[in-house]
Amino acid sequence: MKTKMKRLLPWGMFIWLLGNGGCLQAQDVSVNITPQTFPLFNHTFGFLRVSICNNNPTPVSAPANKLRPLISFPDNLTVIEALNTDGTPVSNFSIFSLVNEPSDHTIVLLNTTTLPQFECFEFDIKVFAEEVGTGPITCTLGFQGPPPVGNNPANDNSVAVMPVEINLPVKLQEFKVTKEGAAAQLSWVTSEEVNSERFDVQKSSDGKNWKTFETVQALGESKDSYTYHAVDKAPFSGENLYRLHMIDKDGTSAYSSIRNINFEGTPMSLYPNPVSDELILDIPDLASVSSVQMFDLNGKEVYNSGASPKKTIKVRHLHAGAYVVRVKGVNGDETSSKILVVK
Repeated sequence: MKTKMKRLLPWGMFIWLLGNGGCLQAQDVSVNITPQTFPLFNHTFGFLRVSICNNNPTPVSAPANKLRPLISFPDNLTVIEALNTDGTPVSNFSIFSLVNEPSDHTIVLLNTTTLPQFECFEFDIKVFAEEVGTGPITCTLGFQGPPPVGNNPANDNSVAVMPVEINLPVKLQEFKVTKEGAAAQLSWVTSEEVNSERFDVQKSSDGKNWKTFETVQALGESKDSYTYHAVDKAPFSGENLYRLHMIDKDGTSAYSSIRNINFEGTPMSLYPNPVSDELILDIPDLASVSSVQMFDLNGKEVYNSGASPKKTIKVRHLHAGAYVVRVKGVNGDETSSKILVVK
């Protein structure tokens, strides 16, 4: 299988340029490069189509070992090889040089067969996308030896862009957050996963500072829909923002869109106030409380519930006077109230 040849429609009028002895001398060859039409993602292979056409208006072929196209790529694209359009190693051309150095990702080829009038050589350059980028690709048609008489330099250059997009480890079909009691229930559905490792489930109260509160392992490879779940048992009082940090096995990552839900502050009251014997904490959900402390007006701690707060506090042993009760929620919120102990 040779490099694909495509015949051009002849011009309506031929321009005959005669050289010495009546031999035909004019020869114009053009080059065009076309990137693949489907998206190119980082860490995947892509292809650039190169077309070299003999536009000469007279029946003259471009001789072998004359056409030397130079294709230059940005640093985020590594040149792999030149192929025929059917994927076999390139024919009708030999690879003159192939370089992948910083600021020099190039391939130079040299035609090994003649290119007849009104026909084209077409082949592909296979590249590997190292990272995201949108740098230009240039192709310059050079010549082994002097350019042929009648060549139009305007046809010797072509420019294209092959944007490399981030290769998301998953295709996220749905992501939602709902309120269930004092907790936030998160669920998301993926329709496809490639090399995915995990989901870091994150929350924030201001959209600037994010904290991972749960990590969920991903399937890794899947083309079927799959539903994941996570629970935030200690949402902030007020607005809660949630997002997914989707991480690939090679470290590539992306963030989902943000979802929000609102939780009102936990209602709490202390009674009786003033109190002489036992103080009662009226809190609907004691599980939302991490600790309860009490301080005198000098800042000295006189009571600490530890990690197991209760709804009652014995105060009969305390001196009469004012005290501050500080209730800390598992979500980090704190509420302080002043009480009066009497005898």
